[in-house]
Amino acid sequence: MAAVVSPRPTRDLFAGIPILSSDNLGRYSLSDQVALTGRALLRGGQSLTQALGLTPAEVLVWFYELRFSLRPVQQLPPDSTKWRTWFFLGGRGTGKTHAGAAAVIEEAMRDPSARILIVGPTDSEIRKNQLEGLSGILTLAPPWFKPVHQRSKRTLVFPNGALAFYVPAQAGPDKFRGYNVTFVWADEIVAWKKDPEGVYEECRRVARVRTPRMEALDLPARMVITTTPAPTPLFEKILSEKEGLFLARSTTLDNAANLDPATVRRALRLIHTTDGRREYGGELFWGMSACLYQCVDWNASRVKDIQSITPRVDKEGKPRPLFDKVVVGVDPATGEKKNSDQHGIVVEGVREEDDGLEHVYILQDLSMRSPDSSAWAKAAVDAVRRWEHLAPPRKTFIFAETNTGGSIVKDCVRNVDATVKVRGERARQSKAERAAPVSGYAEAGLVHMVGKHHALEKQLGSFTGQAGGHARDDRADAFAWPIYKYVCRKARNRGALGKAAASAEDEEDEDE
Repeated sequence: MAAVVSPRPTRDLFAGIPILSSDNLGRYSLSDQVALTGRALLRGGQSLTQALGLTPAEVLVWFYELRFSLRPVQQLPPDSTKWRTWFFLGGRGTGKTHAGAAAVIEEAMRDPSARILIVGPTDSEIRKNQLEGLSGILTLAPPWFKPVHQRSKRTLVFPNGALAFYVPAQAGPDKFRGYNVTFVWADEIVAWKKDPEGVYEECRRVARVRTPRMEALDLPARMVITTTPAPTPLFEKILSEKEGLFLARSTTLDNAANLDPATVRRALRLIHTTDGRREYGGELFWGMSACLYQCVDWNASRVKDIQSITPRVDKEGKPRPLFDKVVVGVDPATGEKKNSDQHGIVVEGVREEDDGLEHVYILQDLSMRSPDSSAWAKAAVDAVRRWEHLAPPRKTFIFAETNTGGSIVKDCVRNVDATVKVRGERARQSKAERAAPVSGYAEAGLVHMVGKHHALEKQLGSFTGQAGGHARDDRADAFAWPIYKYVCRKARNRGALGKAAASAEDEEDEDE
C-alpha cells in the first residue's frame, strides 16, 4: 500500500458530504448523559439504579441496549436520510469496531430477512476483532439475540433468521462473487493489502438486493465502513461517490473514558503531529510530503551527550540503569561486493520518562559497507558490549529483520559471540508503513539524537520508504525497526488492557 498519493485539494473531495463529529453531535452517549445527571444523587449514598428508579430487568436492558452506549458519532444516520454509505473515520481506540458491530446487530434485529456481509483484512482479524473481540458482534449481542457462529461456514445465524457471512479482503475480489446481500460492514480498509479497490468494488456489486422491509421503506442496500484513515486511492474513490454518503469522524480523545491512561497520554502528545492527526485525530488529508521525516526537528529534541541525560533512581534512592533497554538495530545488506549496499547499524536506548511515555535516544550510528558479513556482526556485538552497562541485565540485544537472511543473521552474530542475545522478525509491512508511526513519534519530540549523527540525519531527511531505496535507506530502516517494534507497536497493542497486555508482551520478548 502506497504511503502517499499525489496531492489533492482536500476541500474538493469533501465538498457536499455531510460530516458528523463530536463537535456537531455532542460527545456523550445516552448512558453517559444519565450517569452525569445522576452524579449528584450518587453523592447522597444512593446507587445509580436507586436514584433513577430502575428495576433489575430495566438495568439489564439498559446494559445491553446498544443505542444507549453509542456516542452520537457512532450511530448510523436515520433511515429517513436514505443513506447508502456510512464512512466512519476514527483514530485508534475511538470505538470504530464497536460502532460497526452495533450496526450489524441492529440491522439484523430490525430485519429478519437481512443478509449481511462482514469484511476485514484477514480471516483471523475478522474473528479476533469483528466477531469475538471486546467490541465484537458475539460480545455485544444481548443474550436473547446472540447469533450462532457456524465457523466452518463463516456464517452467523441470528435468532430471527437474519444471516451474516464473513469474507477476508485478503482472499481477493473473486471470493466475493456469488454473494447477494443487503448490508455490508467493511472494517479497517486501510489494512487491506490485496487489491483493495477491487475488493471494495466487489462489495459494492454484491450489495444489490432489498428485503420486504427495505422495499416498504424505500431503503437501498447499504455499506458501513469503519477505519483509520490513510491518503490512498481507495479512500479517494469512496469520497468521490457522494450519493448517499455520510462521513463521520472521531478522535481517540473522544473515547478517553474507555482507554487506559497511557494511551490517552500518548494520544495527547501525538495528535498534533503529521501522522498523529491521522492515527489519533481520525483526519484524512492529502498533500503529505513524500519524505516521511521532513516535519521532524531533530535539533529541538537533541541531547548534547550521554552525560546530559538525567540519571534515574529507584524508590529507595539507589541508582537505576539509565535505560530500560538498549537495542542495536541492524539492517544487513544483501550484496557481497565491495560496492554493495551499506549494513545499517544504529544503537538506541529506550526508557520511560516522567511524562509516562517511552522516549528513545539514538546513541550511535555504526553503519558500514563491507563484503564480509562478519564485519557488521562484529560491529553490532561491540556495540552491545559498549552500551550494555546502561540497561538491566539481558536488556541489551541485537534486532534484525530476517526477510532476506533468515537464520543467517543470528548465525553471523553467534559466530562472533554466542552469548549475545539476537532477536529478529520477518517484515510483513513496507518500510514506509514502519516509518510512518516512527516519524510521528519523532515529530512529537520523543526521539532524541544524542549528539549529532550527520549521515543518519541526512538519510532520514530524504527517506520516502519507496521500493528500490537500497543504499539510501539502510540507516533509516535500522533506525526505524526497534522504535516501531518495541515502542510504537507495543503502545498500539495495549489498548484498554493497559499494563496487562504490555507485561504479556514483555514476557513474550524474554522468551524469544
